Amino acid sequence: MTALASATDNDLLMVSPQLKYASLVESRFPGLHEKIRDAIQQSENQYQGTPDSSNSFLWEHTTHVASLVHRLAQAEHVDPMIPVIAALLHDAGKFVGGKYHEDGSIEEEESARIAGSILLEAGMHREDIERVLEGLKALYNEKAGTNVVADFVHDADLLSKFGALGVAAFFVKSALRGRTLGTAVFQHLSKELTYAACLPANMRTVAGRTLAKKKTGDSLRFFRTLLGELRDAQIADLKIRRIRIAEAGPNDAPTEVLLVHPPVCPACGGRWVHTATAQQGVKCRKLSVEIRCRRCGGQSETSFCLPEIVSFGSRRSDKE
Repeated sequence: MTALASATDNDLLMVSPQLKYASLVESRFPGLHEKIRDAIQQSENQYQGTPDSSNSFLWEHTTHVASLVHRLAQAEHVDPMIPVIAALLHDAGKFVGGKYHEDGSIEEEESARIAGSILLEAGMHREDIERVLEGLKALYNEKAGTNVVADFVHDADLLSKFGALGVAAFFVKSALRGRTLGTAVFQHLSKELTYAACLPANMRTVAGRTLAKKKTGDSLRFFRTLLGELRDAQIADLKIRRIRIAEAGPNDAPTEVLLVHPPVCPACGGRWVHTATAQQGVKCRKLSVEIRCRRCGGQSETSFCLPEIVSFGSRRSDKE
């Protein structure tokens, strides 16, 4: 007879059997995995004001990204050690000092600083530390040029947001931010669906693109089914409409955007008119869409950063 685990034993169940990527890290740098976890969890606890909490949403995300990096690197016959360690540290600066750093440059700088300190203490060779730091600094820097480590972490970070686990994370975040099911779907699903549809084109690696195609299909099928059940349950009647947004450059392909909204105006039954504009912001090219009723003039708006469409196929010719 198997005894049920108590609540305090759940963490042990979540990490048993030992994760492959974690075993790899521990085999080369004993204690490093736990040290990174402690740093991330303590900073999140400080931000949340819960110093004794053993839960960490950021660490859960981090382990997901690291496991995906391990999978992608192995699929491309690249030594996964440096990319995996970079993945473990890519969000280390998000809550440093007990603050949530919305400025990506601050987060990246802090992640690199923390990484350098932890890895030096762990006894990693300086040239390997530099490879990790270069990968972290290049992760979201379009001017940094090709970086193998950044490519794997970039793809894994995006992949973690889709498929079954990605959908679950979307609703966990929605609940944490006080959104009801209907609010989360109506106000934020347009972005989720657009990013899901563009996911394969967002990949920098061959292995990432292969996995992205599956996760795209899984995510879109789930959300279409969810919209159908919301309609049947009379919670919300929403449909998906595809529109195409022209990019800035004359040679750039249009981005397909999936908008989620009621099929007709709830107030009068009139048809919608869509007005979409895309403008370059500080960190991204931002889409703004106004949905207006032809009959009564009722309107709503949605806006989000357009997905980054990478130039695929020229990522690298060398293998590490």
